[in-house]
Amino acid sequence: MLMGMVLLMLQACAHQGDQRIDLKNLDIASEYVEIKTPLMTAAERGDSQALKAALLKGGKINAHTTQETAFSLALKNGHEAISRILLSAGADWQKGYENNPTTALIIAADQGYDEIVKMLILKGAPLESTDEQGYTALAKAARKGHLTTLKILINAGAKVNVQPEGRSVLMHVVEKNNMLLSQLLIAAGADLNFTDAEGDTALKIARRNGFYDLDLMLVQAGARP
Repeated sequence: MLMGMVLLMLQACAHQGDQRIDLKNLDIASEYVEIKTPLMTAAERGDSQALKAALLKGGKINAHTTQETAFSLALKNGHEAISRILLSAGADWQKGYENNPTTALIIAADQGYDEIVKMLILKGAPLESTDEQGYTALAKAARKGHLTTLKILINAGAKVNVQPEGRSVLMHVVEKNNMLLSQLLIAAGADLNFTDAEGDTALKIARRNGFYDLDLMLVQAGARP
């Protein structure tokens, strides 16, 4: 299903007049460039017409400056469809993040880009990489309230017991009064009694904020007062 959708998107980008892009023979060779290529600029702007033109002229999908690629630029700037096209066409998902405190998977999870998250997982993206604040892809998805993304990462084996900014993922979710995500994390084995440096726990947060349903759910699951 996903591959069919991606091929349709690629075919849509492939036509310009009577010209067609050979989707099976796009240039995926890695090549260092001093300045951004037209393909990279189009990806950065989210300009699908310019992207078509660059591909028709043989733009290298994996051309890279010291810091960026077309894929990294598209993803960092929130252009989901173009990010998917490039990733499906053979973009290197690691390039463009070597000197960055985050990863493609963390950014995709933060934005709730479920299909890109799935594709990156299948390509071997590390689940437990962290950004400068200690957030993993799972922690970002939970913090932003992306339920489906969180399910995908849990099913892929991502750890639920990580502590971004010194607090458990469950504590971050409880603080937002999110019952569904809290329930999902508890079912996946979240530490109910993790205590941060201030002595806070998920249950204390729920009680302090008057989140009575969460309070009851945590106690029933085994949280200690």
